[in-house]
Amino acid sequence: MKKLVVIGGGGHGESVIDSIRSAKEFDIIGILDAGKSVGTIVSGIRVLGGDVLLPELFKQGIHYGVIAVGSMGNPQPRIQIYETLKGVGFVIPNIIDKSAVLSHDVQMGEGNFIGKGVILGAGVILGTGCILNTGSIIEHGTIIGDFTHVAPGSVLCGNVRVGEHVHIGPGSTVIQNVTIKSNSLIGAGSLVLRDISSNKLAYGSPAREVGIYEQSHDYSRSRGKS
Repeated sequence: MKKLVVIGGGGHGESVIDSIRSAKEFDIIGILDAGKSVGTIVSGIRVLGGDVLLPELFKQGIHYGVIAVGSMGNPQPRIQIYETLKGVGFVIPNIIDKSAVLSHDVQMGEGNFIGKGVILGAGVILGTGCILNTGSIIEHGTIIGDFTHVAPGSVLCGNVRVGEHVHIGPGSTVIQNVTIKSNSLIGAGSLVLRDISSNKLAYGSPAREVGIYEQSHDYSRSRGKS
């Protein structure tokens, strides 16, 4: 099996590790997480240190890395990890849980996580670095931009357009032909019947734009030491 390192050892990381194991394609050699002590065990996998170890691991022949940090409305940590991995030269595979159902013509970039019970319909196009969380349904012809998170139990009906860096809260429904533009956040349990503009916070049933949503671009993670 291909050797792989996981970046992120929190709750989302545990979900990603479980899905990696279900696919039986990769051998996880360790976790990088600067927020945890070296030697901590997460889902049976040892924390090796922070992501300062990436260049050395690459030299050792570990060429696959997975982004396993979650996205609670701010994708910047995931984007920074992606850029770090690419800068070193890592391949960032899509992690698709064995229980997910994908149409034969789904297209996607790299570094996506598709969780348990997710359904992707015909003609769906997915960008890079997205999270499609447990039980989400993405129907035919829907297009989702880079580093967008569709939270558990959400449904995107046919021909929905979702921009980059969007967070769609758990249990939300977006009806057919609606567009949600980039950098917006849809609150949990929302029913989206109309287009949502860029950089907006929207929620409710029906969902309404209630304010400006600004994502932090100054995120900095402490770098663990070996």
